Parts: sequence; structure tokens; C-alpha cells
Amino acid sequence: MKVLSVFVLMLAAVFANADELSIQKLQQLLAGMETFEATFVQHNYDGRGSVLQTLEGSLQAKKPGKFRWQTKPPYQQLLVTDSKTLWLYDQDLEQVTVQPLDDRLVSTPALLLTGKLDELNNAYDVFGEQLQKEWNFVLTPKSKDVLFDRLRLEFTAKGKLSRMVIQDNVGQKTVLTFRDVKSNPKLQDSLFTFEIPAGVDVIQSAP
Repeated sequence: MKVLSVFVLMLAAVFANADELSIQKLQQLLAGMETFEATFVQHNYDGRGSVLQTLEGSLQAKKPGKFRWQTKPPYQQLLVTDSKTLWLYDQDLEQVTVQPLDDRLVSTPALLLTGKLDELNNAYDVFGEQLQKEWNFVLTPKSKDVLFDRLRLEFTAKGKLSRMVIQDNVGQKTVLTFRDVKSNPKLQDSLFTFEIPAGVDVIQSAP
């Protein structure tokens, strides 16, 4: 029993160290991305693994807190934030939803690209693994007031974000595969503001 106890304590120490190293490595990779630009293919799966929906689009991100996400027809939507206000524009419905960017929304997976890296340790349990120079990380939110249960970030050997897998509490999964990835391109701040088109319905939403 004494030997077993020592082994368990050693194992716990190894995993605690692994988590700390994982956070440091993830912070290092994300810190190198002051701006980020890519196209993406998004597949949404139900709890049984059947495809519910496939989307294509593009995204741009800029620290601190600026983000632009646009999907192509037939599911055309635009999400823009300047770090304070979030606009969600549905062109088919001729409707835009406007709301303050609160902490719960900042914790959504895509907005991690623009967040405060020193808060990763407080917000998530992080475990990483290196496979042939590629890094994969699993993030589990510590708070229950988050829109997902599990997040996987995959980076290439060159440190570029290549895939994001998001899973919710009922087993539904969203897989984002990034293409044409550009780290630190020059992005104008005007990308991250939104002029509401004339004639559309405006919904003011509380955070």
C-alpha cells in the first residue's frame, strides 16, 4: 500500500507538471499570434456522429479582443466584435443582433484567439501532447457557465493552428478545419466594426 501510495503521488506530480507545461506551451503558441487569418470548413455532428450541417467561411482575429467571422451561402452570417460590442448579422433575415461582449462570450472557443493568455490557467484545465512535432491541446472549462464542455486545439509542426474541435454536454461536436492560415498578417481595425445596413431589423440584446 505504501509503494502504491508513493506511485500515485508520483503520477499526480507528473500530470500536474504536464498540465503546467501544456499551459506554458499553449500560451507560447497563442502569444505568437497577434493577428490571425484563415478560411475554414465547419462540420457539425450530432451525438451519434451524423453530420448535421457543413459550413464554409473566413475569419480574422486581432488582439486584444477583435474578431470577424463570416460564413458563405446558403448559411450566410457575419459576426463582428471590436472587443466591446458584438454584432451578429443575418442577411437572409435582414436582422442584426447587437450586444455587449461579456465574459461568457469571451470564453467561446474562437474568441480564445484574441483573449488574455495569462487567464488560461484560471479558466481551463489544459493538457497537451506532442505528436511528431505537432501539438494538440485539450481544454476543459473550469466554469459551468460556458457554452462548451471540451475544446481541442491542434497546431502544425510550424506552430500554425490547423483544427479546432468543440464538444458540448450532449455530445454534439463541431469540427473546424483551417485553411490558408496566415499568422500575423496586417489587419485594419475597420474589419472589426460594423455599419448597420439601412432597413434591417435591429435587436438589442442584454449580455
